[in-house]
Amino acid sequence: MKRNLITGILTTLTLLLLISVPSAYAQATIEVTVPFNFMVGKAEMPAGTYTINRLSSSAIEIKGSTTKKSAVSIVWSEGPSGSDSAAKLVFNRYGDSYFLSQVTRGSGASVMQLPTSKLEQEQRIASTSGPSGQKVVAARLQK
Repeated sequence: MKRNLITGILTTLTLLLLISVPSAYAQATIEVTVPFNFMVGKAEMPAGTYTINRLSSSAIEIKGSTTKKSAVSIVWSEGPSGSDSAAKLVFNRYGDSYFLSQVTRGSGASVMQLPTSKLEQEQRIASTSGPSGQKVVAARLQK
């Protein structure tokens, strides 16, 4: 009887912990207006306003406010952004093509790095000088 009670309490606490972890990631939303079309993995995203939500420690959702398009991407953290206190998105540019590369929430938060897609790898190879550059777009952190 006592053992069943303890097992029930531990199970309930474990479920509460699992439920609360994803909600911690969902609290920090980034809003950004991207003035050009861009790629997130295989998804082509038109210029517009987007919200970016962290779904877990290894996934983000990019959702169009004006375009109604969305994409999910895996990410990995690359340590704090240092002295950079502003939220921002970093895009790799090859000619007229833009690929989302990094998302930073600012205020010393870790940089979320997106994987390089096959299309981006092909664009990089086709471009003799590597990336034509990077484009940084300022974003706004919402709570």
